[in-house]
Amino acid sequence: MELMNRTLKTKNDGETQYFEHVLTFFSIALQMKSKKILELGVRSGGSSYPFLLACKVLGGHLTSVDIASSVWKAPAELSKYQTFVLSDAIKFLTNNTEKYDLIYVDDWHSYPHVKRELEEIDRVSDENTIILLHDLMGNSEPNYWSPIDYDENGEWGLGGPYRAVEELDKEKWEWMTIPTNHGLTILRKKGKVITK
Repeated sequence: MELMNRTLKTKNDGETQYFEHVLTFFSIALQMKSKKILELGVRSGGSSYPFLLACKVLGGHLTSVDIASSVWKAPAELSKYQTFVLSDAIKFLTNNTEKYDLIYVDDWHSYPHVKRELEEIDRVSDENTIILLHDLMGNSEPNYWSPIDYDENGEWGLGGPYRAVEELDKEKWEWMTIPTNHGLTILRKKGKVITK
């Protein structure tokens, strides 16, 4: 019930982050039986909480990476399912060799940053890995948002996450976006085509 309430309410009451995608996060993690989840960007726990609930059900583990230490902390009953890493996401990915079942990207939104993250994610994912990215639509859903002329050193610099995803090799990757709450993009490597 808590996940449904968080999905239907889209405000922040100062303690609980309401975020329209929480039920989707939980459902995808359960459906894919994701035991190893990587979250890049924690902030106020809008994604952490449903991923941790899925980890509790599945016996999985969430690795949460954020450059800030003053982010959401898991409730005591869920904390054993999470490892928090204080790090820049690219630095973490560069030094990482583990494969993940589910990866969520919602940290710094500049085109160069997300492009580099996707290059590193390519190494730690396969055709069974689901990659979720937030904010390809900004406030413009159902339209994508790619502010090419935006402050190149700012968070949305040089085209934001949409540009990084749009430039992926379409022979290798497939993706679609749920057009609510700034867009939630589901990305995966294409599997082989079986003809017999």
